[in-house]
This record gives sequence, structure tokens and C-alpha cells, in this order.
Amino acid sequence: MSKKNEFKIVVFITAFVITFGIGLGGYYLNSRYNIEKPLLTQINSLSSVEDSWMEKQDEIYNINITLGKVENVQEKYKQLDEMAREKLGERQYQIIINKQKNTILDRVYYDIQPIIYEALANSQYVWMKDEIGRIADQEQLEYKIFIDDNRVYLQFSTGDDYQYYIIDRNSEHEAV
Repeated sequence: MSKKNEFKIVVFITAFVITFGIGLGGYYLNSRYNIEKPLLTQINSLSSVEDSWMEKQDEIYNINITLGKVENVQEKYKQLDEMAREKLGERQYQIIINKQKNTILDRVYYDIQPIIYEALANSQYVWMKDEIGRIADQEQLEYKIFIDDNRVYLQFSTGDDYQYYIIDRNSEHEAV
């Protein structure tokens, strides 16, 4: 191979690497400053949001949010969901409501999980509400349950401590 051909190959490879790097950098900057940062700013502007951060994993954005005490976690979640959908598109994200550290509320949630999943499997939401209410009353907890087509929203509180659980009604039944 002549030196002229070697030089052309080196120039081509160098141009390709530089072009690829610029494209990748542009994608990152667009993603970071036109999507992620404005969305987090919008989320953090809500009075009930104490903290939020975002990470991308396997083409899905995980939006982590720490909420303060709210009256209706369903309304707040739907508001957050709408913001994320506008910026990221359908099914491109998952909202994760971070849990507070509270042994009593966590224990109650673990105790009622069989009730929740049985109710989800058999569409017995009135029974679920009654059973959770009975357990919450035994533990002297305030509670609210909200249900829509996609999720079950639970909120428990005792004094200044509170906890939110959002359970997908679809096949995974994963609490976020």
C-alpha cells in the first residue's frame, strides 16, 4: 500500500472519529440541557417536591423524587407523570417516589402486601380498602387509598412521619 493511500485511510478514520464524537457530544448536551435539566427544574418548582434527580438506564429515564407531605399522592403523581410525558414521551421513563425511613410504616406496608396483590389479582378493591383500613386503625395510622386505571396509590401517616406507595395495576405489580 502506498503512503498516499495510508494517509487517506488515516484521514478518513480521524474524520469519522471526530464526526462521531461531535454527534455523540451533541446528543448528550441536547439530552442534558434541553430535556433533563428543564424537566428537573419544572419538577423541583412544585411546592411538595423536596428533591429530585434523574438517571438514564437502558434507554429509560428513572426520575427519583422525594415528596414532602401531600394531601393526595395520586394527584401529585399524575402531575409529575404529565410533566415527564411531555418532555420524555410515553414509556420512556419511570417515576420513583423515594421512601422515608420509618420502621412502623414499612412494616405495615409489608404486612398488607398480600392483601394488595390478592385484591389486584381478583379486582377486589373494596375488600382491599376495608382490610387496609382495619390494619391502619389497629396501628393508629392515618391512611388514604386512591385507585385509577393504572395504579393503586397508598399513603400512610403517623404524626410527622408519612409514606407513599404506588403500585402498578398491570402485570408487574411493582411498587415505586
